[in-house]
Amino acid sequence: MTPGFWSQARWTARKDLRVEWRGGETLWMAVPFGALALLLAPVAVGTGAGMLRRIGPGMLWLVVLLFGMMVTLRSTAADPPPVRDLLRLSGLHPAPAFIGRSLASATLLFGFILAMTPVMVVFYSPDRAPSPAGWLILLGLAGLAAAGMALLGSLAVALTAGLRSRTALAPLLAAPPAVPVLMAGASGTNIVLGGGGNITLWLLLLAGMDLALAIVGILLSHPLEEAAA
Repeated sequence: MTPGFWSQARWTARKDLRVEWRGGETLWMAVPFGALALLLAPVAVGTGAGMLRRIGPGMLWLVVLLFGMMVTLRSTAADPPPVRDLLRLSGLHPAPAFIGRSLASATLLFGFILAMTPVMVVFYSPDRAPSPAGWLILLGLAGLAAAGMALLGSLAVALTAGLRSRTALAPLLAAPPAVPVLMAGASGTNIVLGGGGNITLWLLLLAGMDLALAIVGILLSHPLEEAAA
């Protein structure tokens, strides 16, 4: 009996997370370098309190975009071609495999955002620390943003799977569509830190983007896998 859609997706996500846990290269490299980038950015722009408060959310999400894309693309491209062929022969359908890889990448990226957010608050806005309710909103914002970037990364890897230059092309394909995630994350974080505005609109934007990317990825997963075979 062939496992169902979500059983295959969960199996794929667990497999990718186990690989990352055993290797630990991506996340353990990305977190220290991301924290270092947040620490060094004020050296370039100045250390005035007002300036730091203004640029803090934007710097956080710029670091998330740059280093998070590395996390996402590295984890979604972890399987070499022989392993992918073996998975196809075992009956793993492309659509749940796409969702499973995205779930694993989103989990890693969510952890990265959780690690970077307190660093940003301490370095840039220590006087505007979020309330307990604000931290919960940031958790939701981080989850939606991580899902969007993970889906984009999975799509970019699938689109470039059969190309020799996919290592260079995948980030170029994934980064421009991630700009709405960058804007929503930075604006939402600024609102939570007391900047004023309506965060609901940004959360809805991220949720709609995640849904659209999931549908596109599921619909294109089989044709893209056939093209890369």
